[in-house]
Amino acid sequence: MTTTRQAQNRAKFWNERIAEATTDQERATVWQNACRTLAAQAQREGRPDVWRALTNHLHDFYKHHAG
Repeated sequence: MTTTRQAQNRAKFWNERIAEATTDQERATVWQNACRTLAAQAQREGRPDVWRALTNHLHDFYKHHAG
């Protein structure tokens, strides 16, 4: 289980990565990495359903933008 301090540290880490990104492509990559990291952590904590939620969201995004 994640403590408040761990959550704060993770937020600080990802916020710093976003601040360092200079293009939308770099920001998208940071968010992609953050989401994959979150899903992997959730799986280790016994919540593999987070991967399905991420997959569904990405599939919807693709359908919306694929033309």
